[in-house]
Amino acid sequence: MSAEATRPADPAGKKILMVMTTGPEDPDKTYAPFYTAALMAAMEIDTTMYFLMHAPELLRKGGAEAVPLKKGGNLKMFVDMALENGVKFLACAESCRDLCDIPPGDLIDGVKLVGSATLADLALDADSVLSF
Repeated sequence: MSAEATRPADPAGKKILMVMTTGPEDPDKTYAPFYTAALMAAMEIDTTMYFLMHAPELLRKGGAEAVPLKKGGNLKMFVDMALENGVKFLACAESCRDLCDIPPGDLIDGVKLVGSATLADLALDADSVLSF
């Protein structure tokens, strides 16, 4: 096996889609996706998080602050870290409207509302898709 075959692929230029369905109902499953997304974005990987079902609740103003972490603090630190590193946050408009009753003005800055069909386009364009 050549050295080239064992060398990890250059992450620059890669696209990762992270699909979030878990919301504040299961706090233990919320911080790792934001942390992972922030890490990938710091590695110059084009990282997008798509929030549907109850996950948009995490993006409601004050929502991340209401999600406690076992070691103390709350989810807001991880949400901010992901946004600061350039992770794109897309929220399913139908989930916001029909499941979470979140008006567009109640989402944190940096979130773009998109239709549910956007998920298919993103998944087809991504190099990898992770689901949480």
